Amino acid sequence: MSVNTDVELLQRVPLFAQVDPAHLKVLVFSSQKKRVAAGSYVIKKGSQGNAGYLVISGRGIVRRDNKGNSGAIARVQAGAFVGEMSMIGGTHSSISVQAIDEMVLLKISKKIFFRVCEEFPDVGVKVLAVLSDKLDGSLSGLRGVQDYFDNARKFSSL
Repeated sequence: MSVNTDVELLQRVPLFAQVDPAHLKVLVFSSQKKRVAAGSYVIKKGSQGNAGYLVISGRGIVRRDNKGNSGAIARVQAGAFVGEMSMIGGTHSSISVQAIDEMVLLKISKKIFFRVCEEFPDVGVKVLAVLSDKLDGSLSGLRGVQDYFDNARKFSSL
């Protein structure tokens, strides 16, 4: 696939949707392609995060653990981006992603991502805005759960 095709896929990822295509080209051009065989892991839960992965082709399954037959929570295919929180925050991965069939990925390292943000600060601002909205949505969801528990009857009254 060409750089332009990879940029088009990256533009569909909410995290990068508002980023200037010229800056995405720099990001794509500076990153590396990676092939992952069927059954192999793209990311293993607990591993130190240092990259995010754009799925160029193939399919994968997102799991809560590293066991091949349990904890499936989602499937990913071309256009999906996984590992963004580890890429940006350098945290340990909270999920595993296992290839269902051979996958071709664009590996965007934390180093490359931050270098692009340093060279083009508006990239970082736009990505931060998306992450902020995502966090706000998560907090709103947690408030709803808290309200549910706050208004629930106590076990002792059952």
